Amino acid sequence: MSIKKKILMVDDVSLNHATARDVLEDSYELYEATSGKETFDILKEITPDLILLDVVMPDMNGMEVLKKLKSIPAHKDIPVIFLTADTSPEAEVEGFKLGIVDYITKPFVPMVMKKRIETQIELSQYKKNLEDSVNRKIGEMEQMYDLITVSFAGLVESRDGITGVHLKNTSIYFSAFISHLKTMNKYKEYLPPSVVKKACRCAPLHDVGKIAVRDSVLQKPDSLSKEEFDSMKLHAVIGGALFDYLETRIPDTEFAQIASQIAKSHHERWDGTGYPNGLKGEEIPLLARIMAIVDVYDAMTSKRPYKEPISHEKTMAFIASHSGSQFDPSLVNEFLNISNVIKECLETKELMIAKKQYFSMKFDT
Repeated sequence: MSIKKKILMVDDVSLNHATARDVLEDSYELYEATSGKETFDILKEITPDLILLDVVMPDMNGMEVLKKLKSIPAHKDIPVIFLTADTSPEAEVEGFKLGIVDYITKPFVPMVMKKRIETQIELSQYKKNLEDSVNRKIGEMEQMYDLITVSFAGLVESRDGITGVHLKNTSIYFSAFISHLKTMNKYKEYLPPSVVKKACRCAPLHDVGKIAVRDSVLQKPDSLSKEEFDSMKLHAVIGGALFDYLETRIPDTEFAQIASQIAKSHHERWDGTGYPNGLKGEEIPLLARIMAIVDVYDAMTSKRPYKEPISHEKTMAFIASHSGSQFDPSLVNEFLNISNVIKECLETKELMIAKKQYFSMKFDT
């Protein structure tokens, strides 16, 4: 036996409720309200599949009820049909502007009303099924991006081990930093949820170009010669070129663009003395400027064959001292503001890596 769909009828006239009850109760689970207040009291208990809403009511009229409904995320997608004796085109247009799906004039013909309700519920269900299907496809695509991220990071890790750990560490710090920045007025316009989500997925890929650097350079245990360093610097060019190539070949071009920006420009410096293109100030993409800070933070706080790890406090002092030269000064200020958060990430990074949370963090949608 199929479960009956729920309908909430809002009307201050008892005769209209009685008429609707006679027509609808056999097919639907009917709830009744006689005012806006009763409507929202009922909505605390149930979520109807459709609302029949009278326009002319005392205290809170139908237009006001509709505006409030549409302002509440839990209720904004419930289809609403206006029931009204007002046949003016202006009232009808206003209703559709506010988001109704249909408009039935009084006195209504019961069987016509029933058919229109049936149609709108079917359309609403179709829309929901379509949205669910789209969300499943998006989920599949995001899983693909995760696999790409892990696979590329794994390739680099297989070359020298150190880089692989570095990719994961920087991703943890990047996610913590960008989660702070996205809430700020200065940055939230440039860091909407979709960009933040993709940027966090792209973060482990920032050094993927090192896969093309020869072993004698990548695995050298001490300082690099000028020639070797020039060879190492090509990893930014190679990483950017890889994602520029993918941009024309995957559906989500924004993902490829973000990955390219981070890979290509995270070694640029605020004063223009970085590489590979000598970009200066805000010529450097914001996401690359963010990565530049966390990249250095991890390099300094991590153990290497040629050095011991530097403390969190000394690393923060170094970053502060290079504000305005190597790093974006505004971003440095914000990084220092969440020093305690970054320190906690440093102390718990092994656990986060073990749980594979270094690229798929919790995101607001």
